[in-house]
Amino acid sequence: MEFPVLFVVLCVVAFLSGVPLNCYVLFIAGCRVERTASAVWFWSWAVADFIFIVFLPLRFTSIFILDLDWAMVLSSTITSFHMFFSAFLFMALSVDCCILVARSEWAWNHCTPRLAFRMVIGMWALSVGFSLRYGVLWESLNSPASTSMNFQLNERRVKAAIAIQFLVGFLIPLAMILIPTSYIVLAAKLRWNRLIQSTKTLKILLGLTPTFFLCWLPYHVFSFLQISATYPQTLLSKGSTFACVLTYFSSCLNPIFYLTIDEEFQRHRQRARNPQTTDNLGPELAE
Repeated sequence: MEFPVLFVVLCVVAFLSGVPLNCYVLFIAGCRVERTASAVWFWSWAVADFIFIVFLPLRFTSIFILDLDWAMVLSSTITSFHMFFSAFLFMALSVDCCILVARSEWAWNHCTPRLAFRMVIGMWALSVGFSLRYGVLWESLNSPASTSMNFQLNERRVKAAIAIQFLVGFLIPLAMILIPTSYIVLAAKLRWNRLIQSTKTLKILLGLTPTFFLCWLPYHVFSFLQISATYPQTLLSKGSTFACVLTYFSSCLNPIFYLTIDEEFQRHRQRARNPQTTDNLGPELAE
């Protein structure tokens, strides 16, 4: 009984903390979405997190009521969509921050909210395309197969889908995020840009990166373990359930970073617009 009780407690904590936090971010970022590109990123990410966390009760229901196949398919599809969209958006946010450091004036003139909105629409479309069939394939693997051939076909398709989601939704985005983050670290250490008056943005990015990917790493690990069929099913079921709950906590932590990063982005863009104001600011890189 310890496992269900702990699972219920974690779900309740994630739901009650994630919904109001993301609602607040939706309101704050929504008021600025027409003014800055960063507000578009944060608002879009908050929308995805809000949708994801709202469907947490459906995931809870699908785990304890095994007859609801439609609930398992829908919750798995939403989880996959959130994973892909968050990874794509995090890449865009990291690149945007890197451009602010490398070419601040160019970023102010060209990284407009309209361009950011178009990119968000493209990321939504890509995420839907990658995740649309994932829930159905996962359900077909866990359901009784009518024939051995159909089961083997579905199993191969699920393995391919899990491999794709690991590469496209985790490994490749991690590499693409670390490149601009490394540039920002180097720029901060060498003081290439006088607009970097504080390491606050860098510290937030360095905190957001491991937080996001550590929340999703167990999910991918247990996805591979489940299709390997070399471990006890009971242990895998408990581990995959906790890994799934952990992904919801990423949606609870993200709003805190949204608000902090957005405030710093506003200051950084204002300095890019008025470079003369940086003369009156002392360097704070020695924190």
